[in-house]
Amino acid sequence: MPNVKVASSAQAVALRRWRVIEVITESCARTRHVLGHDTESDDGRASSAIAAFDLQTMTATTISGARFRLVGLPGHSRKAQAVWEQWRVSHGVVSERDVTNDYMDPDDVSTRQFVALKDSALAGRPK
Repeated sequence: MPNVKVASSAQAVALRRWRVIEVITESCARTRHVLGHDTESDDGRASSAIAAFDLQTMTATTISGARFRLVGLPGHSRKAQAVWEQWRVSHGVVSERDVTNDYMDPDDVSTRQFVALKDSALAGRPK
């Protein structure tokens, strides 16, 4: 079973191949969550509900205080998907919708933005 990890609020966790998913739970709560591949630990990650999002730094802050910096272009990660499946079952998700394009539409990224994204993705890679 995938290992679900909680991020420290002190330092943002860098996620590549990230997505943003909006869910509705059995209690009718509607929340948004990030999932992706942790560049440092090489694990899949899924967040608690997003409380704030900084478009300039591409950083999501969750209700638990964890911060996730989204690096590079959105994508899909098998490790993140496995963690997400576990998360959605344990939290009673009855409906989900991919809302990644609300945060970044890869078809609408300028050349300058793409270079900046590439540089941020390279900076977030483990050494």
